[in-house]
Amino acid sequence: MYNYCLRRTTFETDVVGSICHNKNASVIRTGIPFLNHVLSQWSTYSDLCLKLYCVGDVIIDYHHTFEDIGIVLGMLLNNMVIKNNLFRYSHVIIPMDGTLVRCCVDLSGRPGLYWTNSTRYNLFNPILELTYTLFNSLVWNSNISIHIDVIKFDSFHHVAEAIFKAFGTCLFRSINAVQNINSTKGCPIISWK
Repeated sequence: MYNYCLRRTTFETDVVGSICHNKNASVIRTGIPFLNHVLSQWSTYSDLCLKLYCVGDVIIDYHHTFEDIGIVLGMLLNNMVIKNNLFRYSHVIIPMDGTLVRCCVDLSGRPGLYWTNSTRYNLFNPILELTYTLFNSLVWNSNISIHIDVIKFDSFHHVAEAIFKAFGTCLFRSINAVQNINSTKGCPIISWK
């Protein structure tokens, strides 16, 4: 079992986070109930115990809190991916009532967020803008490539929940997959000094 901890402090936020692969209950205190809710779902679906505490400048708005939590989660995940033999590819489609979201993850070491909206609705409302902000920070700090496609839409809340659940499920599959597919790149050797 692994356990990675990190603290990141700026003038805007103070974030302390840890992830470990065990059955302990997650403790998430971000100061934003909706963010606590979706991170708890991510933790459940990934089967990763998340301890996360954040004090942010939520008096101004929620942007810095979402962004900096994305940075911390990304750094924690990057450490986890580097130090463990995780299956590189995973994907899932999550239905939630009338919402349908596809998530594909590549633990390639090359970051990127590819977010598409296949519905006829403009999906950038405050909830999804903040969700995008968190995932954009996460990918650039984790070196993970994530494709998120909103296929069908019934509510902004369901889209955000489905995205977090889908990403969690992809991580669960990568962590628990049997490594029986050889990479054409071989096994990269990374040395830390």
